[in-house]
Amino acid sequence: MLQAATTDPEALPPHWIEVAAHPAFGLAARRFAANILAVADADRTLAAVFKDAGHYITAMSAAYLDNRGGLTLTLLRQICAATGLLTANRAAALIDFMQHIGVLQPASGSCYRTTPAFQQAWCRHIQAALEPAAMLDPALATLAEALEDPVHYQHFLSVQASRLYALASGPDPFPSLRASFLHPLAGCAILHTLALTCTDDAFEPIAGATVPLAELARRFGVSQPHVRRLLKRAEANRFLLHVGPSRRAFHHEGFPTIRYHYAAHLSEMIECGRLVLAADHAPALA
Repeated sequence: MLQAATTDPEALPPHWIEVAAHPAFGLAARRFAANILAVADADRTLAAVFKDAGHYITAMSAAYLDNRGGLTLTLLRQICAATGLLTANRAAALIDFMQHIGVLQPASGSCYRTTPAFQQAWCRHIQAALEPAAMLDPALATLAEALEDPVHYQHFLSVQASRLYALASGPDPFPSLRASFLHPLAGCAILHTLALTCTDDAFEPIAGATVPLAELARRFGVSQPHVRRLLKRAEANRFLLHVGPSRRAFHHEGFPTIRYHYAAHLSEMIECGRLVLAADHAPALA
């Protein structure tokens, strides 16, 4: 179904707008996309977790809940209902999938906890996302290394999860983008690839670039018909233009929404980092 691709900046949090206006935003947005693809290429478990918003929110919730009794099917269903990022009837299947790929392991009772290998991989993922955020706020430069400390890592997860749940429970600022790229399998990774392929170094759209369906399907473990359907939907929602054989370009109507989407990612990393650093420097209570 065709949805409006345009986004009203006045409806977005002011700090997202500030990040999008930063002189280094273009470089940081491209670095963010490149870093997320790189960590997924280096770790097939992360690549599977990054398949779509549902897989991601499940893995993030599991990591966040490790020190809070662990993830349960009931908790995941509650998260589904609260965020709308996945349907409650997928919860059991997602837990099974996360066990299969080595993210979760059974704990006491009906709880699941993340495996040590996944904890390390998730920390690397956060560190990779923090690097471009530090390009916009240099005060965050030391935080990535600090996350090697389990206390800092868990604190960051707590702040990030609480902010994401709060954002997801409100009105969706990018419904057409979610339908086009965030929900379909491999959609997030394909968007990152397009962001790098179809923009210049300043993160401005170029006239067109070759985006072979076969290469996208192979790299992200989905079928070519699936990739074709995803790109067609993005074209229908005015995010992409089909400008020649295997060539795509960003649509001028939809690209501002994509910019704000990356600004939102970077802004949230900045805000989470600032809160963690502020807690580190807060005076201890007597």
